[in-house]
Amino acid sequence: MSKKLLTLSELADYLNLDADKIIGFVDSGVIPAYKIAGELLRFQKDQIDAIRTEIDTKVRNESPSSVEPPKIKTSRTKLKGLSGKQEEDTFFDRLSDFFYFNDFYIFSGVFILLLLVVIFRG
Repeated sequence: MSKKLLTLSELADYLNLDADKIIGFVDSGVIPAYKIAGELLRFQKDQIDAIRTEIDTKVRNESPSSVEPPKIKTSRTKLKGLSGKQEEDTFFDRLSDFFYFNDFYIFSGVFILLLLVVIFRG
């Protein structure tokens, strides 16, 4: 039986934190996260419960003046496994994501082209 992963907004409600602060913790490696389809962050509730005291401690130790604005990333990265370490997307990963999300449109375009060829040749 698979466990339901928490979305960013669900985790923000669960921890009573701002989504930007959670993203900052993910970027610094405090909170383990999974990227689905290269874009969507998801979290395992068991892992969050295991490190909740560490998260609460970091939130209490941060002063409002020390909060940094979110950094703009110049390259796409993805989180791997339980370690939360980031790795650069390869060309194959980007190509795979492109075909995964656009397969219907690619198939439809090829099908329409084939129909036009049959209509105008026949």
